[in-house]
Amino acid sequence: MTRYFFLLICFFICELCQSQSIQLKGRIASKSQELSSASIQLKTLKDQDLLMYGFSDEQGNYILNGQIDHSDRFVLIAAYIGYKRDTLLITRSELLKQPIFIHNFNLSEDKKQLDEIYIKAPPSVEVNNDTTKYNVQRFTSPEDRNLEDVIKKMPGMEVNKDGTIFFKGKKISKVLLEGDDLTGEGYKAITKNLKPEFVEEVQALDHYVEDNLLKGIINSDDIVLNLKVKNKKAKKIIGSVDAGLGTIDRRLLSTNLISFINKTKAFAYGSHSNLNIESNTNILDLVDENRQFTGNNKIIRHEIGTYNPFDATLYTINNKTQGSLNAITRITDRFKINYSLFYSWNKLYGQTSMQNTYFPPNLIYTEDNDNRNSLGKTFKSDFSADYLVKSNARFWAKFTYKQEPKTFNSFAFSSFNNMNGDSVLQNQTDLNRNFNGQLKYTIKADKATAYLFSARVLVDDVNQVYSTNSQLYQSIPMFNGASGLVQNVQNNNFKLKLHFEGLKRYDKSFLYLNVGNEVNHFKINSNLTGVNQNPIGNDFVNDNLFKVNQSYITGKYVYDDQPIKVTAQLKTTLQLLKNMGKDSTYLILEPSLSFAYKPDQVQNISMTYSYRNNNPQPIEYYENYILTDVRNFNSGLTNFYNYNNHSIGLNYGYNDFFNSYFNSNISLNGSYSKYGFLYTNFFENTLNYSNKQPFKGIKTLNANVNVKKFIPALSFTFTGSYAPSISNYYSQFGAGAKKYTSVNHSINAKVNTGFDLPINFGIGSELMLNRTSSEGALIAKSNAYKYTLEYRYKISDKIFNFSAYNIYRMNGQNFNLIDTEIQFNPVKGSFKYSLQGKNLANLKAFTNLNINEVSSSNFSSSILGRYVMLNVSMSIK
Repeated sequence: MTRYFFLLICFFICELCQSQSIQLKGRIASKSQELSSASIQLKTLKDQDLLMYGFSDEQGNYILNGQIDHSDRFVLIAAYIGYKRDTLLITRSELLKQPIFIHNFNLSEDKKQLDEIYIKAPPSVEVNNDTTKYNVQRFTSPEDRNLEDVIKKMPGMEVNKDGTIFFKGKKISKVLLEGDDLTGEGYKAITKNLKPEFVEEVQALDHYVEDNLLKGIINSDDIVLNLKVKNKKAKKIIGSVDAGLGTIDRRLLSTNLISFINKTKAFAYGSHSNLNIESNTNILDLVDENRQFTGNNKIIRHEIGTYNPFDATLYTINNKTQGSLNAITRITDRFKINYSLFYSWNKLYGQTSMQNTYFPPNLIYTEDNDNRNSLGKTFKSDFSADYLVKSNARFWAKFTYKQEPKTFNSFAFSSFNNMNGDSVLQNQTDLNRNFNGQLKYTIKADKATAYLFSARVLVDDVNQVYSTNSQLYQSIPMFNGASGLVQNVQNNNFKLKLHFEGLKRYDKSFLYLNVGNEVNHFKINSNLTGVNQNPIGNDFVNDNLFKVNQSYITGKYVYDDQPIKVTAQLKTTLQLLKNMGKDSTYLILEPSLSFAYKPDQVQNISMTYSYRNNNPQPIEYYENYILTDVRNFNSGLTNFYNYNNHSIGLNYGYNDFFNSYFNSNISLNGSYSKYGFLYTNFFENTLNYSNKQPFKGIKTLNANVNVKKFIPALSFTFTGSYAPSISNYYSQFGAGAKKYTSVNHSINAKVNTGFDLPINFGIGSELMLNRTSSEGALIAKSNAYKYTLEYRYKISDKIFNFSAYNIYRMNGQNFNLIDTEIQFNPVKGSFKYSLQGKNLANLKAFTNLNINEVSSSNFSSSILGRYVMLNVSMSIK
């Protein structure tokens, strides 16, 4: 690997030596009319390799900066829709003999070319330095329900099933509304609810810096989306209201509104439905800006879902009401406040069958069939203030409070090794309360120097009460004849972090120095009793306080001289741990190194290496068993444990929006740890006891390939992805520990037509393949397939029909889902109408096979049945 790294670095240096920086500028016009957004490209004459491209500004002026290769002759091309393309032949000596090469273009009109472009060209995309602009209307079709449906079609964009957006393989951190961040990483509130008809343009902003004081001082890799809204200058509310009523008591009522009134900008939405449509998923599921700092502190988990690996919980029977308000008010030019409220009430229902087959040498088989329901509520409020104290200083504060009560109820029948089973009644009540406060003060000392001081505090409390009642417990001696058990768990998490950051820029070099201290106290109390509050025994009691006090210093250096960028970092941490009467001190060094190379305007290559210390979360440290399900007891770690992880990543991107219409982003990631964990598992009196403890190391290797290709001559768009992964772990059943290897493949391919005809089609397939083996023997496997056939039929200018036929093959069974919709969109007025038919084959349940560290599980769960619904949508413009 070291040799390969060295060879790649040598290649980069050779390429850089043969490349020379140039600047081209000029004006693009037609007679006396300036042409804004005209494209300008510099290519090699022989191979037609694209070296630079850009667009003219509002006055028709263009500027290109970049590198040229060793070629002798080049062509400079100016083009604009409806005008004849103009090409200039340039020699290498002409480009290099003066600091700036200047040439003005005068284009002539071409009516024939204009007609041809509108028929054959892909939807409009413009690229200007770090900004990529997408014309939303050119990507929108009648079946698109929200902005996310449109973003999925944009070249260079990818959207995961949880709603996370990626641009050129990099994660989008925020979605701005007219330049303002209203939702942070909770941007699903906008992308899954806002109608595309209200958005004029989606902009992908690379190297985004949120604080203007730090622009030019820091070198940012953040990418955000910015939404340009139609009619914002009208200074009134825009949005929509949707209502639907269907068979089997199906209903929908929702609204989303954007407001630009005075000095306040706001986005709000609300919905009530029992359809479990995608836009009703919990928007907070995506928010992870606090996840690493907060952690997830629930030990007992009971969820309701469809267990469909392709479409998550879209078909779960539910009844949900949720809404949010996100707003920003500019009090003065220096002072602005952000505030948001979110509320969700979600009831889920399901009939579930679950069969677990544990890996050899265990010959254990358990089966549970139950009727279950849950009620989850979430209330979250945010308030932040941003004050420009003076021209070079800013104060920022943010406070968040979240409360999540949840109940779970189930009536089940449980059997062990096909013996006679027992009825089980389960009830669980959770309450999670969380407060998070942040303060930050930024000083810009000069145009190349800045200092940041910040503080952060977290208080997180989780209370869980899980009770289960069954005759199966009466025959187990340690329960003393009790048929009912009550498991109480309380977690209290407190964190305080103080942080200083110094930033300095020297021309193309960026220096960062971070110094800080973090204190974490995590307390866990648990007790297992009978329903009469009689304790079961000390083996089921935990009373533990885990303390962490760590100080760290991080040095980071970035050298950015396009097309090469180098980043080197070293973090040193002194960590003091106290737990269960034991003290331990660690000195931890964590280096990382990355190289990035951009051969031309459409390609980018990067390599990263990091050496990181991994600490189990404090919630994993508890000594005695906790009841987590009908037959399952879990215990935690008792000794301090750190393990080091080597990670390496390679990434390649090719994103050509104008010539080949081809986008591809490829990543390869691997990791190795000398030490890892051993998952242990044993049965006693039909009960399953499991924990994990320090053991041998683990290896992982995964890749991700995403491609999108538009073929103008055929009006085809092809999208595909392939994500293989391999990992190993160790598990112990009884006396011996064994090494297990898990191999997974995820494949997705789809073709959509865009003929200038009334009817178009989409054909696709998805595959998920999993194999788990041990010592050369296959232990478990799971194959899941999804095949899709869609058609879109334009009956007239006002009437559209689109239908989808999905075939799922999971666990050796076929499942058919058929959906159709007829939409009537009058040319005038604010109303649209549609008639939907969902699950017309009236599928009752999904069945799927899941493989974890110790067993394979066969899940069957009920889904929402067939219904027909009439919908009315009103636009507020």
